Amino acid sequence: MHAKEASIKAQTGGTTPDGDSYVCVPPGYCNNGGTPTTPGIDPRIVTPGELCPSGTIPCYTQGPSSRCGERFVSPVSTADGQATPGGHPWQAYLRNSTHPQYAGSGVLIDNYHVLTAAHKVYGDQNNPANVIISMGVHNPSDLTSPNVQTRTASAIRVHPNYDPQHLINDIAIVRVSSPFSLSQNNINSACLPTADASYTGQTCVVAGWGETNFGVQDHPTNPMKQVNLSPVDIATCRAGLLPVLPTVDTYLDMTGGEICAGGESMKDACTYDGGAPLTCPNTGKGNIAGLVIWGKSCGQPSVYGVYVSVPFYRAWIDSTITQLNNS
Repeated sequence: MHAKEASIKAQTGGTTPDGDSYVCVPPGYCNNGGTPTTPGIDPRIVTPGELCPSGTIPCYTQGPSSRCGERFVSPVSTADGQATPGGHPWQAYLRNSTHPQYAGSGVLIDNYHVLTAAHKVYGDQNNPANVIISMGVHNPSDLTSPNVQTRTASAIRVHPNYDPQHLINDIAIVRVSSPFSLSQNNINSACLPTADASYTGQTCVVAGWGETNFGVQDHPTNPMKQVNLSPVDIATCRAGLLPVLPTVDTYLDMTGGEICAGGESMKDACTYDGGAPLTCPNTGKGNIAGLVIWGKSCGQPSVYGVYVSVPFYRAWIDSTITQLNNS
């Protein structure tokens, strides 16, 4: 699988009686959660042809037994600072036409699709192959590691109401040319939240390779770093931003499409962390509460970072993936 990068289209798909989502792909394009020592081994018995047409096999989009949001390494550090290798198995490393070395982050939501900030891929909608996505990255200087899987984008869907000037509705889905193998060591999908999910006050985590402080130009940092943050309500966020950004009402979406987190000294996402997932809770099954989109400086007390609210866009995410699977 890893040597193949030709664009393929899933012929069909569905859900097993056990509740596992799958797509049907040619043999060799998906190892269904195999390990480096036993690639291609599916721990469950599936009768050939039972789920998929002849000549194809089921490739599980949330991992065998729907294991989205699980970390397969132990122990995993929850401290602020350097992330544990494999501790964020859903974190995507993005490159694009204007930033061919490193553009930002995203999050794997099934083995074909990555969720990210629209401003990271907006300029490449008509040329999706300019967007390169790597999974399993810990050290950006080692993108050719056997633990890293890299794919080109085959389609980009930006929210139809995206406002690039004010970063409203700043969300996009990238479909890759061939599926990522969800393996039980360093690559897995994160879980999409329900539309009514709220994470205010929880301990969550954001990770990535963005700058360590505003304007220092040290991206991509080596290795991946992480910080614990708690989401706050939008009114608290606005009050914190207003003293440093008097025009905040021009940029902040008060209708539910954004959440905020941080507000503590030196605890924040920063430049080039755009698209990175805010994962809640920090321990246990990882759900995507938000995506990094913008802020004012980085790590300032009472000044919060702004994130896309993923629960708010759940219906759009589901419908867009259905369209991409059928296109």
